[in-house]
Amino acid sequence: MALGPLFVAAPASAQRWTPLTGLLPEGDGTGNAGKNNATKGSESPPRESGRGMAAVSSVTTAERVLTVTLRETTADGQPHGDLGVRGMTVDEDLASGLGLSAAQGVMVTDASGELLAGDVIRSFNGRAVAHAEALAAALRATRAGEAVKVEIWRAGTGPGSLKDLLEDRANGGNVGAAASLGRLLSLGLVLGPRNNGEAARYYLMAAKEGHVASMTRYALFAKDGIGLAKNEALAAEWFRKAADGGQAAAMTNLGGLYEQGRGVKQDFSEAARWYRRAVEKDHVFAMHKLALLYEAGRGVAKNDNEAVRLLRRASDGGLSEATSWLADKYEQGRGIVKDESEAFRLNARAADQVRKAADHGNAVATFNLGILYRIGKGVAKSDTEAAYWVVKSLRLGDAYLVSELIRNPAVLSVADRKWLQQVLRDEGTYKGPINGQFTSEVRAAMEALANPA
Repeated sequence: MALGPLFVAAPASAQRWTPLTGLLPEGDGTGNAGKNNATKGSESPPRESGRGMAAVSSVTTAERVLTVTLRETTADGQPHGDLGVRGMTVDEDLASGLGLSAAQGVMVTDASGELLAGDVIRSFNGRAVAHAEALAAALRATRAGEAVKVEIWRAGTGPGSLKDLLEDRANGGNVGAAASLGRLLSLGLVLGPRNNGEAARYYLMAAKEGHVASMTRYALFAKDGIGLAKNEALAAEWFRKAADGGQAAAMTNLGGLYEQGRGVKQDFSEAARWYRRAVEKDHVFAMHKLALLYEAGRGVAKNDNEAVRLLRRASDGGLSEATSWLADKYEQGRGIVKDESEAFRLNARAADQVRKAADHGNAVATFNLGILYRIGKGVAKSDTEAAYWVVKSLRLGDAYLVSELIRNPAVLSVADRKWLQQVLRDEGTYKGPINGQFTSEVRAAMEALANPA
């Protein structure tokens, strides 16, 4: 489907955009939409717990060299060779979980031909592959049809063996293996379809051993009832532990619970305190959240200058929500001198930021892009494009996205909620009334798009 241009800004009277926000720990949320996408590592050093230092497995592993004839692909308008796989950078957790000597290489997450999902690409034509970007750069320098040597590490006979290996090592006390199982299972990579219940179990296993990123991921599951019963008090407990361990994403999420009074007593001053701690660690979501508190004078003294400073910083860090909010301030002259040309520029920038995140498979960003097309913010208004991106976001099967829409339908106007119900009806998953009410029937219709019969 052809995409609309990114240069058309909405008039000053256009509907305000209230985007969904995905407050995920670093390294999650990018999905696996692009070939050779990198996935950032955790903030916890991998280690063996005292329960089982050996963390042995009966699964055999081997390194081998394959000769692969490159396929053809096009990037930036230029044709070049391609392995026909998707992959993620091997971080410290995964390296520890697999028993590799260093955090380098690219794990194949989706493959065909000689390469199998779960293979770790160590070198390409004799050159070591440090991460996914390095592999992508090496491929851009090749031609389709060229035969190349690819050195790989493989567990047993493929994905099933890889899961057995990680489970053996996790149950033997390897924290990196437990954390990696949680992430792969929650993202639906390598080991089969998403399994949030199993992912939650491994996140908890790693969290109990002090893995701060897993603490945050487990807390996110508890907050939204993903993979375990919803328990916001439990979420607050684990967010606090991860925040005390230094993770900015946990600080921001804990601040959000205090701001909303979910799982803890509402306390705007405490929310601001946690946001400020995360801002000190350059967390862009926290910058945006703290800016809104300064704008409203909640928990802090009202300060429009500080709000604008934080919004600019978050926008420069790539956060579309902050960019859009700043554009809205310029459109309305709210706490800043009105400047419609600057609002125009910022709306286009926000749309571009959303698109980049959507291109990486981020479900929340993909949904937000659809809503931008629906209301005509920074893009040419188009209900056809809007429906395409919204349906695509729901097909990604992100439980957080659906949970937030049901929990907080007010992010969409009544007219847009009715439009979404009609989109679901057109997709054949919804048969209820077009009334703008997000009932359990609407939730089931959204979830059905990710699990077609």
